[in-house]
Amino acid sequence: AALTTLPGPLLVAATAGTTDAGLIDPLPEIARLSAAHGARLHIDAAYGAGLAFSDRHRGKLAGLDAAHTVTLDLHKLGWQPAAAGLLAVARPDELAVLHQRADYLNADDDTEAGLPDLLGRSLRTTRRPDVLKTAVTLKTLGRRGLGALVDQVCAHAEEFAALVRAHPGFELYDRPVISTVLFRPAAADDDAVAAVRRGLLHEGRAVLGRARLDGRLWLKATLLNPHTRPDELAQLLKLVEGTTPR
Repeated sequence: AALTTLPGPLLVAATAGTTDAGLIDPLPEIARLSAAHGARLHIDAAYGAGLAFSDRHRGKLAGLDAAHTVTLDLHKLGWQPAAAGLLAVARPDELAVLHQRADYLNADDDTEAGLPDLLGRSLRTTRRPDVLKTAVTLKTLGRRGLGALVDQVCAHAEEFAALVRAHPGFELYDRPVISTVLFRPAAADDDAVAAVRRGLLHEGRAVLGRARLDGRLWLKATLLNPHTRPDELAQLLKLVEGTTPR
């Protein structure tokens, strides 16, 4: 019987900054494997792309430049509205596959007469132009300004992680990679951890996320305010401690 050669992978997707813990895949190794098999590489850098602004932290994104496409969600490490997401491509002509025709929006004669081609500018057409806010931020702060903000929130995460690590009543998941810290009361079960989070939320005292890793539930503090003070980090830990059932 004739042997059938199976096709190789067409697309490899890697992540630079997971939602749960801010983890970054081994991008250089994934890029080498993708190239060896002739596969396109897409990197979901929705959370981690902002590290590129920072001289101190951009090395964590080594391998990102090998991607054919990258997603960036600048509402985290870009301080933009939630809808200000971007798709970056290596070559502009790759966006041609998204081209659409709608005579009432981009008729050729209207475009030639100088009217704006709405579909040529954005698939979102009449929705609010959040890209303008991104452009103004970049123009005002520049890479250095945004990089300084990134450095601050990453430092806050390290500070908070150190507080957790030093406290005998808490367990730290791991050293933060970006600005997310996972922790939990050491003696609490998952139900108690969930109750702590809901209690703080209902009382209006703190908003913590949740993540399930390694089969256990963790409280998630994603630090994004550059103006957070050390005393506020300590107070957050005290709030969790005071809400934890004994």
